[in-house]
Amino acid sequence: MKNVEDGIFKIYMSHWIRGPKGVNATVEDIKENIKNNIIIGTIIKSYLIDWEKMDGLPKCHLYVPAEHDEFVQIAFEKHYVSEQEILDVDCSIIDSCDLLLVYGDYMSSRGMKVEIEHALSVGIPVYYMSTIDASNLHGLKTSILLVEKIGENADLDEDIEMEDDNEMDE
Repeated sequence: MKNVEDGIFKIYMSHWIRGPKGVNATVEDIKENIKNNIIIGTIIKSYLIDWEKMDGLPKCHLYVPAEHDEFVQIAFEKHYVSEQEILDVDCSIIDSCDLLLVYGDYMSSRGMKVEIEHALSVGIPVYYMSTIDASNLHGLKTSILLVEKIGENADLDEDIEMEDDNEMDE
């Protein structure tokens, strides 16, 4: 886990803002998409809390961009920031995460594609979730456990390497 110090497993939820209409999305379309993604994020967060309490999953923080999008939309409309600058910030947030959760149809979203490409390029695992159903939720839970286990093994490997280096120095 990247957040070993505080023991929190960070997940970034990639979702669309404009939706399938892309640049033709209206302000109402964007507001509806944001509202829906906040609801979806809230549902997923409730599962993460239950899994932590009942199944021993690590404490998770789900970052949902839609929850912070009012500022972004106003700044974009007033031309204070460009779409690329927004995506650069999103990618910086992704850098601090342990997992990228892609929710919905990413094929029609340039922003989601950029987030996916970035996560993969820096070695952050990606989990694709098209809907909230038992199968996808089980897959998310399994992904968290696997990524956590891989992180623990990587930490163990680093410890072993450090021990080996120390033995060589003696």
